[in-house]
Order: sequence, then C-alpha cells, then structure tokens
Amino acid sequence: MQDKVKRIGHLFLSVLLALVLFFYATTTNYKNSLANKQSTESETYTHTLTGVPVDINYDNENYFISGFASTVTVDLTGSNRVILQRESDEVTRTFRVVADLTELESGTHTVDLQISNLPSGVNAATTPASLTIKIGKKVSKSFAVQGVIADSQLANGYMVSRIAVNVDSVKVTTDEETMDKIDRVEAVVLDADNLSENYTGTATLQAVDSQGALLPVVFSQDEATLQAVITESK
Repeated sequence: MQDKVKRIGHLFLSVLLALVLFFYATTTNYKNSLANKQSTESETYTHTLTGVPVDINYDNENYFISGFASTVTVDLTGSNRVILQRESDEVTRTFRVVADLTELESGTHTVDLQISNLPSGVNAATTPASLTIKIGKKVSKSFAVQGVIADSQLANGYMVSRIAVNVDSVKVTTDEETMDKIDRVEAVVLDADNLSENYTGTATLQAVDSQGALLPVVFSQDEATLQAVITESK
C-alpha cells in the first residue's frame, strides 16, 4: 500500500514539475517575443526623396505664378519599411506636397508647404519648408518670333547671312508686370556650336527683356524649326 502511495506521489510530482517547466518555457518565449517585437517597432527608418513635385492650388484662370522651385526634397520617417518603400516610389505614392494660394492676391508671398494623404505612422518634412511665389494678374499677347544664332556659336571666319523660323508669331502668357518687360521672343538653338555650314534644327523659344535677361512666361508652343544660311566672312 505504501509503495502504491509513493508511486502516486512520484507521478504527481512529475506532472507538477512538467507543468512548472511548461509554464516557465511558455512565459520565457512570450517575454522574448514581446521584447523582440518592441525592439522592432522602436526602429525608425528614414527615406530621403528628391525632386518631389509641388502641387500648387491657385486661380489659374485669373492669375499667373512664377519665381518658385517646382520640386522639393522630402524626408520620410517611420517604423514600417514596407509603407516607406511604397511612399518612396512615385508610381505607388499616396502623399502629395501642396502649396495653397487660393486665398492670396497679387504680390509676392511666402507659403508654407503642406503634406496631404500621408499614411498613418509616417512622418514627413520638406526642404525647403516654404516657397516664395510671385502672383500676378494673368495676361496674354502675341509676339513675333526672331531666330538667333550667337557669334560664339559660329566657327572662326563664318557668319550668318540669313536666318528663318517656321513660326511667325506666338502667344505669350504671363503676369502684367512681366509682360511690360518683354522686349522680344527669340528662337535659339542651345546645342549648336562651331557652325561652318548651313544649319537646320529645333529651336527653343524664350522671352527676354531689353538686356537679354530671360523672363518667366508660357508660350502657346515651346519650339520652332530654325534654318540658318552660314557663309564665310569677307
């Protein structure tokens, strides 16, 4: 009888010890898992994106804007690498950088940039944090187009004897102040160099003031075909 009681006692102790070891192991694994999870969640990742376009909200029917950078740098931070990678890709990106000018009138204004549609758990900061933008009343006017090849684009001993552009005039849109400064619209071939024979190529249109400085405008078309007859100087 005593032997039977001892066996039952040993069995009970064995079961009790097994339960204690089981609960110890389970508790330890849970604590380690929780610690690893907290460690993972505490990691912060940063992605720096360059050339992110700025969406500008303004009354484009009545106003013309100029003088600002159209892209900014955005630093994204967060603990979820998958979301950060998605927002880094322009194709899958959901956030937008916005400058709101809807309540502003003519003049030069400094506007804080806003980030919209940013996913939860992701923070963002732009560089620069604001833009300085000129707003003016929108006006349009047609100008004659004149072809230009600079002397520095010609080979030594050569000159332009005739130049023609396939566009007689072009409509220019800008603000009132800038429109008053426009002296002429030129068609220029920026990549032409060391010319010693007749030339035909695509020219870029640009509006300049009386000093030749470029002015911010929008053309009804941006390019024209330029033909130049190049002859030896006499």
